[in-house]
Amino acid sequence: MVGLPHLSTLLAGVVLVLAAPVVDKRDLVVPGKYIVTLKPGFSVAEATTHLNWVRSVHARRGVSSRDVTGIEKVYSLSDFHAYAGSFDASTLDEIRTNYQVAAIEPDMIWTLDSSLVTQSPSPWNLASLSHRTPNHTTYFYHPLAGANTFAYVIDSGIRTTHSEFAPARAVLGYNAIPGSSSTDHLSHGTHVAATIAGRTYGVAKLASVVAVKVFDRSLASTTSVVMDGYAWAVNNITATPGRAARSVVSLSLGGPVSAAFNGLVAKAYEAGVVTVVSAGNEGVEAAGRSPASAGEAITVGAVDGGNGRPGWSNFGGAVDLFAPGVGVVSAWATGDGDVMEMEGTSMAAPHAAGVWEGVKGLATKEVVKDGGQGSPNLLAFNGAGEI
Repeated sequence: MVGLPHLSTLLAGVVLVLAAPVVDKRDLVVPGKYIVTLKPGFSVAEATTHLNWVRSVHARRGVSSRDVTGIEKVYSLSDFHAYAGSFDASTLDEIRTNYQVAAIEPDMIWTLDSSLVTQSPSPWNLASLSHRTPNHTTYFYHPLAGANTFAYVIDSGIRTTHSEFAPARAVLGYNAIPGSSSTDHLSHGTHVAATIAGRTYGVAKLASVVAVKVFDRSLASTTSVVMDGYAWAVNNITATPGRAARSVVSLSLGGPVSAAFNGLVAKAYEAGVVTVVSAGNEGVEAAGRSPASAGEAITVGAVDGGNGRPGWSNFGGAVDLFAPGVGVVSAWATGDGDVMEMEGTSMAAPHAAGVWEGVKGLATKEVVKDGGQGSPNLLAFNGAGEI
């Protein structure tokens, strides 16, 4: 959780409900794959020496299985260094005893935070952002909201040709899934991106969105793949002069707590990069998942049209504020003019990301109903409407 002073400021269809069952975390482990984080303070050269040592150990073992490939991904940001891969037990034992290693964790399955799909045209969610009270149908916003700002959407990709992103405000940034195309097969990323910056359904209507693909045709990905996409986004932002102050990274996804991922979020924060994440849809404490538990992330829970928290929205001290997450209509990737209504904290997070691009720290106080034990009673507000 990060304090709000750091919050730099929608056709008839089938309803699909994805329940949030209780899942044993052991069932989410990717067998034989691990993420290794080095202790802070090592230079790039020292980290490179360590990586070469790991490769030599792996080669010396003579492991021939195609499922045990050694180092697969490397993450580096300032003095944060980590890597992911598949290792046999003996190699893992040697890595574990190396003086440079801070922690080893299993790679885990992560999922997108959406739970319901319907069709409806009601844009109540946007109206909510420009009013201190519920049940409005007018959305007020600054005519230059989002101008010259960038939202990096870590998700399933973006249909960049969708009319919501005209004129040419959506670009392909990076694909962390080897062998996959840039196509958004799930539509989730397109929906999230248009909620941030769509010309009809978006909060910050002039912002540009950058697609970082970490999900392909499945609602499941892994910590290491999402981490790869996130690291690319942060490095791209920090390598572009002046962009950190004009960018936000949006993640409407999550999985089990990952110290490595949370550590990378912390380093991004130190570099001035704002990260907005969904709280999750299990109806439990958000502190039990990543990246929602990352102390430097802006973690967003969901409310409905009456400002009540749905029972499926996660809550607690890791949450920073709430935003609309029920009946949210936005772009859909099946066509350049298609839209879909969805719900979930996946839909709440991009509202907060869009508010970040417009106004800082203006959340409405004491209006969220049943926010859950330990949650702040704060609702996202863009500062452009009812004061």
